[in-house]
Amino acid sequence: MLQLGSTYLYVNDMDKSLDFYEKLLDIKVTSRNFNRWAQFNFGGNCIALMNQSFDAERFKNNEHLDEYSEDYLDEYRDFHITYGNNFVLNFYIEDLKAEYERLKTLNIGQLSKMMYLNVAGPYHFFTIKDPDGNTIEITGNLKES
Repeated sequence: MLQLGSTYLYVNDMDKSLDFYEKLLDIKVTSRNFNRWAQFNFGGNCIALMNQSFDAERFKNNEHLDEYSEDYLDEYRDFHITYGNNFVLNFYIEDLKAEYERLKTLNIGQLSKMMYLNVAGPYHFFTIKDPDGNTIEITGNLKES
């Protein structure tokens, strides 16, 4: 049976994305491998950031190619990424309104309005965009004041 190793996102600017995700998740990055890879661990789960331009720059300059297999070079030498909105990360929080206000104060990305739907059951959520335009959905309990 396959087991999920990590979910990773291609990012265009590692430092900008690390800053965004550290603020969004309210934790520091768990580990980082140069400007190529970084990950945030949540117990047995992981979200990672992958900067493919790290490899692309090496390929372009013919540097450190011995660190890659020929098959990897054949597959990824001309790899092109279209950034933005290729996935949705969904997070849950107990107090949705407080989290909305926290992210609004941080001003780290474009926030949607607080939304509601009731298709299979009541569902409150909002979204925020990361630096590459990916949508992060945050849902939880909407505690009335």
